[in-house]
Amino acid sequence: MGSARKKTPASPKRAARLAELEERAAERGIHLHYDLLEAAGLKLKGGLCRINGEYHFFIDRRKPVSARIEIIEDLLDRPLPEKTPDHRAPEPAAATPEACPLSPAKT
Repeated sequence: MGSARKKTPASPKRAARLAELEERAAERGIHLHYDLLEAAGLKLKGGLCRINGEYHFFIDRRKPVSARIEIIEDLLDRPLPEKTPDHRAPEPAAATPEACPLSPAKT
C-alpha cells in the first residue's frame, strides 16, 4: 500500500491570486469547473468548450493551486476562439463534463 500524501493548503497569497483569476474568468463569461477528469482509466487534460452558447473551462481538481493559476492565466491571456464547437446539453438535463469532448492526457 502507498502512503497517503497530505495536502498542504495554498498560501493566502496564492489563494487570493486564484480567486482573482476566477473572478476575471467569470467577467469574461467563462465558467470554470474543477472536476476529476478521468474516465474509463484515461486521464483527461481538460480545456475549453462551449455548451449551449456559454464557455466552460474544465480543470482537473487534483491540480495544485500553482498549476491552476498558471492554466487560468494562460486561458485569460488568449482571445476566446470564435469557432469552438457548440455542444447542446440534452433537455432537460443540465450540462455535464460528458457533454464536452476532452482530449486524453499524454502519459
